[in-house]
Amino acid sequence: RRPHARRKRLRTGGMAPPPVKGASAQHAQEEHTQRDVHTLNGLLKFTFFVVNSMYCLVGVALIGLSIYCLTDAWADLDPDIYRSAATILISTGAVILIIVMCGCFGAVYQEQRTGSCRGRRLLSFYQLCLLTLIGLQFYTTVYMLNTAESLQTVKDELASARSNETVAYVDAEESLSNKFNDYYFDTVTGSQDGYFWDFIDGNCPQSSGMGSDDCNVETYASTCPDEDACNADDDNAMENCPYDMCRRAAVTRFLGIVEPIGDYGIFVCIFETALMILTCCLICFNPRDAEQTILMKSGNFESAAKIKSAV
Repeated sequence: RRPHARRKRLRTGGMAPPPVKGASAQHAQEEHTQRDVHTLNGLLKFTFFVVNSMYCLVGVALIGLSIYCLTDAWADLDPDIYRSAATILISTGAVILIIVMCGCFGAVYQEQRTGSCRGRRLLSFYQLCLLTLIGLQFYTTVYMLNTAESLQTVKDELASARSNETVAYVDAEESLSNKFNDYYFDTVTGSQDGYFWDFIDGNCPQSSGMGSDDCNVETYASTCPDEDACNADDDNAMENCPYDMCRRAAVTRFLGIVEPIGDYGIFVCIFETALMILTCCLICFNPRDAEQTILMKSGNFESAAKIKSAV
């Protein structure tokens, strides 16, 4: 028996048995798959940083648009509405800048699973804020597009209507017409400086006789709008109102403000939807451990040692 055991030790040389080819190939395939997953995640993260940086420009653009609202010439017609719009735009732009930074930090710490600065926690908060903004902007965009569509209908009807036909007001014109008429009558006997009177002289029909040359503090021709008749409660009152005498030009100007805002809202909603998809991909990413690590975490150290020795 002794010589037999000695010959067996000599044949093996005291070395471990050769590695199993199947286990080694499986481990190599797992490592290759892990590299592919991490490469894809890196590409998604890079795309997220680029798109998120562009979203930061959207926030800056909203703040710039708020400045335009405060300095727009038509702000004199309804200062309260323009100030409210500017406040909303500034607040939205500031919120966008804050959540952009939150999203960037979440992407940087995406794979961190412990501590207060967890990647998934930051990305989830970013996604929640983004979802809220999408809902609010979607509502605003739909309202602006509906307003633009109704104003476009009024514009087309005014272009095709006869002189003795009356085109009904849409909802957006109710407030606009009152502000237009009030501002005209309040300033017609004043200095008549500013964009409003430049608009009256340059866009309203010359045949209406409502320009600054005919209607001013020194001369008030019979063709000028009559404030008392305009405020009267009868069917022909609108014919004596400044807004109705210059309605087609006013509708065109107002449409030029509302329509771009609606188109911009569509772009922002699509942009934010793309960010939502990228954020979902980053949140759902979970780097898969190697088989050896999984066995060690489960307490199966013997099997983990075998896999290690087979590599």
